[in-house]
Amino acid sequence: MMADGVVITERDKQVLLFLAKWRFSTVEQLIKAGIFQTSHKRCYNRLLQLCKGRYIAANRLARGQMYYHLLPDGAEILGLTIPWYSRLFKSASDSTVVQYLVWCDYAQACKISYLSSKQAFQELSQASYDALKRVIKGQDRFYYQDDILHALVADFGLSTKYLSERAAAYSKLPAAIKDRLTVVFLVFNDTKRHAVARAVQHSGLKVKILKAKWKY
Repeated sequence: MMADGVVITERDKQVLLFLAKWRFSTVEQLIKAGIFQTSHKRCYNRLLQLCKGRYIAANRLARGQMYYHLLPDGAEILGLTIPWYSRLFKSASDSTVVQYLVWCDYAQACKISYLSSKQAFQELSQASYDALKRVIKGQDRFYYQDDILHALVADFGLSTKYLSERAAAYSKLPAAIKDRLTVVFLVFNDTKRHAVARAVQHSGLKVKILKAKWKY
């Protein structure tokens, strides 16, 4: 397929689909997804051609990490006729971009797929309105792993107070939900790891506290 002088290959379409799914992506994430099985340089050069064709755009976080997002012409190739695609992504703050990049990193590392908001709501619908509201209003993602429902509470540079509040919100869920739910806290330093451990100590929750290396 040729568009505006750029031959759009099947691999290019995979890139566009990946960006449509994850909203933002780095070169490393595209390589880890198996879309590019070449060097970083060749991957970067192909992405540069897609940028020149106005199918995707490249930006940098404040600390220098380059990332990519879909543009309207790229969305159109996929049949996604959303006129505000470009504006939606272009105006995203660094904190929003990092949030999506961390979610993608975690999903790739654990080989999981997140539930949609509707699916997550259905899984937690046994909770009272107040308890459900406290959980759903957070920035958490839900997924199944080994047939067990998990909630991912990821630290995007957030405060220890926020992480402790998330633990408190989950602790108010009914026992029937807590019995089949594992809450995963993904943090990036020991201070937050210890704070979360204290917050969940008497919560009745099944908890995993994972410490990772900060990339962004």
